[in-house]
Amino acid sequence: LFSEGFEAAKALSRKFMLLFRLNKDLLSIQVHYDWGLRAVKSILVIAGALKRADPDVAEDGVLMRALRDCNVPKLVSDDVEVFLGVVTDIFPGIVLPRRRDPTLEKLCREACTNQNLQPEENFISKISALQELFQVRHSVFVLGPAGSGKSCAWHVLEEAQTRGGTKTVFEVINPKAQTSNEMYGFIHPVMGWKDGIFSFVMRNFSQQQNENQKWIVFDGDVDPDWIESLNTVMDDNKMLTLASNERVPLNPTMRLLLEVADLRNASPATVSRGGVLMLNETDVGWRPMVDSWLQSRINKAEVAILTGLVNDYMSTTLEYIRRNIK
Repeated sequence: LFSEGFEAAKALSRKFMLLFRLNKDLLSIQVHYDWGLRAVKSILVIAGALKRADPDVAEDGVLMRALRDCNVPKLVSDDVEVFLGVVTDIFPGIVLPRRRDPTLEKLCREACTNQNLQPEENFISKISALQELFQVRHSVFVLGPAGSGKSCAWHVLEEAQTRGGTKTVFEVINPKAQTSNEMYGFIHPVMGWKDGIFSFVMRNFSQQQNENQKWIVFDGDVDPDWIESLNTVMDDNKMLTLASNERVPLNPTMRLLLEVADLRNASPATVSRGGVLMLNETDVGWRPMVDSWLQSRINKAEVAILTGLVNDYMSTTLEYIRRNIK
């Protein structure tokens, strides 16, 4: 805290560590929760940036905002209220709204409209949180069940950044569609070195000297066979070491995005190396999907009838299925 310019660092550090201790004790046990040193470091970086951006705001308010805005995006829905209650108890009487980027939010809304998605406030806030994570972490896990909007979130951010003048390019890899050798490369006994998919993509991006944002997206289940080899890329080394002894650096414009349903099979060492954005089932819900589908109907008379039917039956039917059908 001292290094980020906080004068009351001693008192604030006690509050900081008290909050992390209480989080460990009070929140549910989730594999992707990390209350260790790497999490502390990224929050300190954000707190320092907030302090420099708003020098008139009190220091405890700046730290409270950083702690709240960094941790809420990765919490499961049941833990959000508990966490906000703990923050209110440790920082009593401080009410600060989430720091927003109106330009980014406007671009995200335009991108949503272009992709026939619904620019809901909750969805836009998740996209903003993803962009903030990319600023402080070079590898990010986007977690959530199927249909929660994981792919849509990063697609919208990619288009919004491109619209805003920061061209963003990406390559999607399904890590479960090939063996570890086919992904990272291996030394063939006859033909010598054979490049893997990931090593090829990463080398290509690494050699590009432009200022474009480059994302490598892993869309598939995490499993120790392939994720453990990424540990040196995801930590501060930012270096992929191949079996041929070649070292491929992750340059400052490159990011790793891992889009997975959960981190059950990931080790704590892997989890701590990346930022986490959690998209719960209820964050987006079913309504935006129905609205997007209705928008795409050509016959507008149909839309009025379908809207009435959806309003009358959809919610109760889904609730019945959720409660009674396994």
